[in-house]
Amino acid sequence: MIRGLDHGSPAIATRWRAYMSDFPMEWLDPVLDRCRSEVLEHRPRSSTKTLDDGRVEPVTDLDLRIEGRLITAALKAFPSADVLSEETHSNPAALASELCFVIDPIDGTKELIAGTADFAISVALFQHGRPVVGVLDLPFRGQRFMCAADGGARVNGTPVHLEEPPQLRAAKLAVSPTQRADPTLASVWNRLLPRVIAPVGAFTPKVAQILCGECHAAFYPPKPGKSIFLWDYAAAALLLAEAGGMLMSLDGMSLLSTLPLEHSGGWVAGPADLCREIQSAMRETESA
Repeated sequence: MIRGLDHGSPAIATRWRAYMSDFPMEWLDPVLDRCRSEVLEHRPRSSTKTLDDGRVEPVTDLDLRIEGRLITAALKAFPSADVLSEETHSNPAALASELCFVIDPIDGTKELIAGTADFAISVALFQHGRPVVGVLDLPFRGQRFMCAADGGARVNGTPVHLEEPPQLRAAKLAVSPTQRADPTLASVWNRLLPRVIAPVGAFTPKVAQILCGECHAAFYPPKPGKSIFLWDYAAAALLLAEAGGMLMSLDGMSLLSTLPLEHSGGWVAGPADLCREIQSAMRETESA
């Protein structure tokens, strides 16, 4: 358990109930249940989209249907809220509203198309530009993570807290499968030398593995043309913080503190001490 952080304490439970009273989210569970059913029962039809910088990414009919379902339900529950979402509401001006839902209907579209379990639905509620509620749902794994700011994190209703991390040489590290196989990154993996390097696709499934204790940390070295957006990481970063960890850029900044719309410099996630050990090892690699 993280030092000084007891997610079963009365104080944490009281703050959780207060947030759930101010921002009732009971409506979200049945909507996510429906989204799960759609994902599990339908083979997605894929196409592509071109980003503003010319990059081409896949998108499926499920991305669009799930995003639409979530937005409709969110605005029914909070009619005055705005929306920032990956597929259809990508204007960051929405964050200036008092309440704003930040939604990624499928983080891991490539993995969904490939038929793997490494994808997730991500929903965060922002108040005055800061996340106050975060939810991740992993349909194939039957996992639903939820947190409230200063109210702790839960998976399927059970409190989640990160254990004291081992040193890097004894850690299990989640990484991108394509990066793990990239020969140009061999020096990075040789420098880190964790006990186990576990290939896990997409961003949020890596965080889920940390929250469940299946991995101790996750690491994504910088790669040209690759980045994470606010809708990718907002809910996950809040969940990590509420479980006693952090999402950190490789220059040592907490992404939950800075909240960039797009971050392209690589990142590390997990308990703070282990994140800094990985950051230090990465700097040694760069200077070698």
